[in-house]
Amino acid sequence: MLSPAPPLPEVERAPSTWWQRTLLAGIVAAGALLRFSYIARKSFWLDEGVSVEIARLDWSNFLHILWRREGNMALYYALLRGWLLVGGSEAMVRALSAVFSVATLPVVFFLGKRLAGPRAGLAAAALLAFHAWHIRYAQEARSYALYVFLVSLASLLFLKALRNPSRSAWTRYVAAAALAVYSHFFALLAVLAHTAWSRIRPLAPDARAEYRRALYILGLLLLPLLVFIAVRGMGPIAWIPRPSGRDLHMFFLFLTGNGSNWLLALYVIAAGAALWMPRPASRPSVPALLFLLFWLGLPVVVTLAFSFLRPAFLPRYLLMCVVPLVLLAAMGLARIPPRWLAAALLALMLAFSLRAVLAYYRADFDLGREDWRTCTRVLLDHAQPGDGVLFHSAQARMPFEYYAGLQPGRRALRIIFPAQNSGESAVLTSRDFLSNTKNLRLASLPAQYRRIWVVLAHNRLPTGQADTTTREIEDFLQQHYGQPVRSQFPGIDLLLYGSSAPAR
Repeated sequence: MLSPAPPLPEVERAPSTWWQRTLLAGIVAAGALLRFSYIARKSFWLDEGVSVEIARLDWSNFLHILWRREGNMALYYALLRGWLLVGGSEAMVRALSAVFSVATLPVVFFLGKRLAGPRAGLAAAALLAFHAWHIRYAQEARSYALYVFLVSLASLLFLKALRNPSRSAWTRYVAAAALAVYSHFFALLAVLAHTAWSRIRPLAPDARAEYRRALYILGLLLLPLLVFIAVRGMGPIAWIPRPSGRDLHMFFLFLTGNGSNWLLALYVIAAGAALWMPRPASRPSVPALLFLLFWLGLPVVVTLAFSFLRPAFLPRYLLMCVVPLVLLAAMGLARIPPRWLAAALLALMLAFSLRAVLAYYRADFDLGREDWRTCTRVLLDHAQPGDGVLFHSAQARMPFEYYAGLQPGRRALRIIFPAQNSGESAVLTSRDFLSNTKNLRLASLPAQYRRIWVVLAHNRLPTGQADTTTREIEDFLQQHYGQPVRSQFPGIDLLLYGSSAPAR
């Protein structure tokens, strides 16, 4: 039987020095610069528009949509409601994610310092500061940056509670872990990793009792989300395809910062050094390394295993795994002798990472972004009084609503679908998010509208062909209005029926 043992080395007790604080401040400043640069350059894509319009719903509709479909990011939507009171520009909306992304950097430093000393902490913070995938989600109006921050904070508080297992320490961990899961369901896998790792380092009886109490309270706090998952099932993510070998390769490229296979190889070398090189005194212990391996590996393995039953593997859902990876790489760099070689390797990794960040500013790498900004402007510029607008996807109305609200001329349009009514002043409700185009009644449209705009997005099958609903809509409207005028934007087709006037 294993006897109780301290789970981590004593290295984290070393006090911070002025050079550590100065370097950390510089790293955080550089990370903030990279995350706020060009933050409004790209158009919102569909999910970002959905985030904003959910946050703008009245409380009744807001709570209804959370329960019916969007419970996964409930905490983020609630925070965004308040954030929008400060400002609603693209830059301001995305700044909420950027703030949490920047806040993750000092948390990673303290994690690295606690696990392997200040040099490892600074190296990990630097790697994350220049990490293109982390920066990419710092500039998105979704919950991912918040989710990574809270998982990182919960992990730090978990280690602190194991070191000093007081009730207050476990309470702080429970609060952070619960908030993390309310920001994204996949944070449950981080909690599972914490629990699984703790089993290999038995606690003293009194500490074990406090830990069990903490897990019991956490379970109670998460009960509403567990009920939501049980009731709603896999419906919200039923569109995710089964992962392939190519998907796994792309995931590992993203995980290491999308700096090509060269950067991936450098991470493999650095992480391999942490695992295989001899451990000098005061360097990371076996339990510290295992903690990171559980956090990094268990979410990926569980998600892949589950995907054999129902596909659930989507790289961005596993964004939290970036943090244990950079910590593992930083630990390896701390082990590589001589010190100048480790510094040169770190500099090379940062150079590849920065190149990937600059490439991301020019073009996305894990997303086919729709250009709703331009599409909405073109539609409004060419709309006429009484025109109707029909969205193939109910949620595609949401980014249109955001950009239409920034431009004059909206009252010339009547929303055909999705809308509780087609009036010019129609207000969004939770049911508009849940509407299905298959229920659209096309027969009455020719008598009501001289011209109809059709907005097609996310309407392609894996084969590249238009889905059945798209074909039915186009066939009917073409029969009654003739050939449409078609304009194409990244990710969007805009069709105008009933007029030969150019739409661009």
